[in-house]
Amino acid sequence: MAAPDVAEAAQVIYRLTGVPPMPVSPERKMTRKERQEQAARVKRFLALPPQLQEGVLRYAENIQRAYLSQKP
Repeated sequence: MAAPDVAEAAQVIYRLTGVPPMPVSPERKMTRKERQEQAARVKRFLALPPQLQEGVLRYAENIQRAYLSQKP
């Protein structure tokens, strides 16, 4: 998987969860298995029709707003 795809997926995940992507620390790099799992998740999301991707993002934004409004 190309680096731009991973960066794009990281941004999508950030929009979905509100959790910024974890930087890979210089002490610990992702294992091959972790990279493969991440690539598989990105591939599954990008395989969805664009309308469904947009719907997923809107749904996540609504959940995030509801969650943030409940915080003290």
